[in-house]
Amino acid sequence: MRKFEFLELKPSDVQDSWQSWFNSDHTKHYTRSGRRMDVVELRHSIEAGNKEGNQFTLGIIDTSTNGTIGTAKLGPIDRTHGLADLAILIGDSNYLGKGLSSQLIAQASALAFSKYQVRKLHGGILSDNISSLKAYTRAGWIAEGVLRGHYRNNGKVQDWILISKHSPDSEYFDATSSHALDLTPYLNP
Repeated sequence: MRKFEFLELKPSDVQDSWQSWFNSDHTKHYTRSGRRMDVVELRHSIEAGNKEGNQFTLGIIDTSTNGTIGTAKLGPIDRTHGLADLAILIGDSNYLGKGLSSQLIAQASALAFSKYQVRKLHGGILSDNISSLKAYTRAGWIAEGVLRGHYRNNGKVQDWILISKHSPDSEYFDATSSHALDLTPYLNP
């Protein structure tokens, strides 16, 4: 199994070559806003998050090559309630389709709980993004709800599946918890 580590990024860490990550059809297809991010915007986002101390962009580093293969965005962190969003982007296409996503999600989740003291992680996945839905659920996240017909993405109205994972230290953590909704229609369309 490949080993990865997560390192907090500074704006100067962002490489211009990462622009291809944001211009890929893969990224555009699964981004709910449909907008294309660029490296300048990423640098500004990192700077603002670091300044506020409530949002962190982490580089995903392949320890065998010491190369950055993608990013993980943690935040904004709601310190009052211990909540944060977690999104993973595997930008280097050489790492897509290798079954690494669930490993990276699980590793980033553990880091969010231990280092950043997050109590509960949450996010959302477009219903057509079956690979992400499978990756997050394999990493121990659960589907808590669905907003039907919530987003229009690439000309198609899609459901927004709400997912989450509690810290093992949380009073609400239950290792045997199941999904609040049946994912079968999404995983087997």
